[in-house]
This record gives sequence, C-alpha cells and structure tokens, in this order.
Amino acid sequence: MPTPLIIIITLFILNWIIRVLIRKNPENKSLIKVSFLISFSMIAYTIYYFIFSSNS
Repeated sequence: MPTPLIIIITLFILNWIIRVLIRKNPENKSLIKVSFLISFSMIAYTIYYFIFSSNS
C-alpha cells in the first residue's frame, strides 16, 4: 500500500473518531475545530498528491 494512501486513510479514520466524540459532546468547540482541520488537510493533501505527483 503506498504511503500517501496510508496517510489519507489514517486521517479519515481519525476524523470519524473525532466526529463520534463530537456527537457525544456537541458543545466542545475545540473538537469541531480539529475535525475541520483534519478534513481540510485531508482534502488539501489529496489534491496536492494527485496534481503534483503526476507532474514529476
């Protein structure tokens, strides 16, 4: 399994764990920020990997 795929899957699983914790405690704003940051970094890394790795 290639390393970028492992990174994306790990971020995806971590994000779902945090979303379960948010569902148990919806008032926790720091968990919501961390979930948003993980989602954004996962999207950004996926775009970066597919655009910039194909050019090299």
